[in-house]
Amino acid sequence: MVATISGAFAQAAAAEIDTVIDQALAAIGHFYQADRCYLFKFADDLATASNTHEWCAAGVTSQLSELQNLSSAEFGTWYTQWQAGMPAVISDVQALPPDSAEYQLLAPQGIQSLLMLPLRSHNRLLGMLGLDVVRCSQQWSNEHVAGMQLIAGNICGALLRQQVERRAESLALFDPITGLANRQLLLDRIHQAQLQSNRSQHYSALLFIDIDDFKTLNDSLGYNTGDRVLKLVGQALAQVLPQGDTVGRLNADEFLVLTEMLSCSRAAVEEVTALAAQLQQSVLDSQALQQIRPKNTLSIGATLFLGDTQEVDVLITQADMAMHQVKPQGGDALAFFDGELQFQASRRLLLAHELRDALADDQFELYFQPQLVHPGVVMGAEVLLRWRHPARGLLGPYEFIDFAEESGMIVAIGEQVLRKACRQLALWQQQPARAQLELSVNISARQFRQRDFVQVVQGILKETQIDASALKLELTESMLVDDFDHVVSKMQQLQLHGIRFALDDFGTGYSSLVYLKRLPLYQLKIDRGFIDDLLRDENEQAIVRTIILLGQTLGLEVLAEGVENAGQLKALLQLGCYHYQGFHFAKPLPLAEFEQFLQQHLATLHRL
Repeated sequence: MVATISGAFAQAAAAEIDTVIDQALAAIGHFYQADRCYLFKFADDLATASNTHEWCAAGVTSQLSELQNLSSAEFGTWYTQWQAGMPAVISDVQALPPDSAEYQLLAPQGIQSLLMLPLRSHNRLLGMLGLDVVRCSQQWSNEHVAGMQLIAGNICGALLRQQVERRAESLALFDPITGLANRQLLLDRIHQAQLQSNRSQHYSALLFIDIDDFKTLNDSLGYNTGDRVLKLVGQALAQVLPQGDTVGRLNADEFLVLTEMLSCSRAAVEEVTALAAQLQQSVLDSQALQQIRPKNTLSIGATLFLGDTQEVDVLITQADMAMHQVKPQGGDALAFFDGELQFQASRRLLLAHELRDALADDQFELYFQPQLVHPGVVMGAEVLLRWRHPARGLLGPYEFIDFAEESGMIVAIGEQVLRKACRQLALWQQQPARAQLELSVNISARQFRQRDFVQVVQGILKETQIDASALKLELTESMLVDDFDHVVSKMQQLQLHGIRFALDDFGTGYSSLVYLKRLPLYQLKIDRGFIDDLLRDENEQAIVRTIILLGQTLGLEVLAEGVENAGQLKALLQLGCYHYQGFHFAKPLPLAEFEQFLQQHLATLHRL
């Protein structure tokens, strides 16, 4: 039995460990003729332990739901024994003193005998493996104990592997540029704050923070500098934030601060006002930011909440609306959400109306960023979206994509973009000089999850009659989290038509290698965040080298995004990455300029 269980743990992937533990408990229970076999895990601070896995013989009542968050003190002297690496062996519970902690815990459960062994790693207590006998008392031999100790060692090793895997998964909860909490983690923290506020009846607050005039800075100084500003602002905010509060980056230049355990509503307003002033001053005082531009200011919107009477998304929207109340006044201020901000909600309704008009009036335009293969041959382009607004001029995606995603309008917009891209491919494929060009099109998570997504793409292919091998659909790692098998099925259906798939921004989220090898991918795209510091940071070099080797091992093409200078290109070539795009070659171009770029490129190649 021990050999069989050991082999099962040795072969199990981290994602399978919980199942293997359940199977091991059943095997142990049957072998030892026990009534219950179970596993407890201790919290990181060892203050509490919970029953996480359990097997019960027929007719024996489960205790799993009852034995949660038990204080370590409830285990009495066993806890001290386990910390010392010693098992707890009781052949007859009725022989225990009735007032002992052990008897008080075991007798109400009807347990007659039990054997419990600690799960320890590097002298640290992780948990406990136990056997209960309810129907009779039982003597535990040295062989019983020795066998269980071997199994406990296997379980302990498996749990450690699982912890490593889960730590890797947690990387998906932090923003790759700033290292702060990302949207997913922020949403969870806000929800937890609501529950805590329900219990404590203390107010909490959300502060929606936007860097003033960041677009101008980003456009004039480049993305590298823009990302550095984001990182420095994040550090400045975190420096003054009270312990236990959370700061994270939502998207673009927008940050969110969650502050908890505030006083009553009137005092809470004063506390939030003081905190906002500290945050603004910290950014103003940052010498590193001053070296980039002399004055860096923040627009901040705040909303207070008590309990969970509002949805999390509503709270974020309220803080966002309050922040936008500051912007027209020149920024560098704080505003609180109140009923009068319904005007801001009307603006969102206006944006929805304008987006519908943009779809109907064909106001969306495709821009093309060249993608090249060594030694500098243009193989195609990534399609990027711009909105030719009738009143506000040409708008980048940061002006409307997030709202389009939230409202669901991204589905119709994405379909229009894909159709335009395929029509352009159809035109090029009729021209010998451009027939081999490829186009990469970003697919949003919401668009991909539509039930009829495969049918819509098939319809566009039939309508445009293109060679679909020239079309690459770019997906993000976040799409793989939910319903992975369904994702693979859709990809496989479209792959049958010749469509290829790229995994965009690779390395910024978390993809299990077990999942990665099942995906019908053609290309991995290295996120530009790793390329920015490629020449200065050995860790970034190691990550990029690992991604390239991973792609080569899996037979995937690897393309680097955000190549902005010759040094980065040289380093990538030395690491074995031969596909790339970025400002070093060209910014995203409208169609006419892209075709002119192609013509000049072809002329240069002919001269060579």
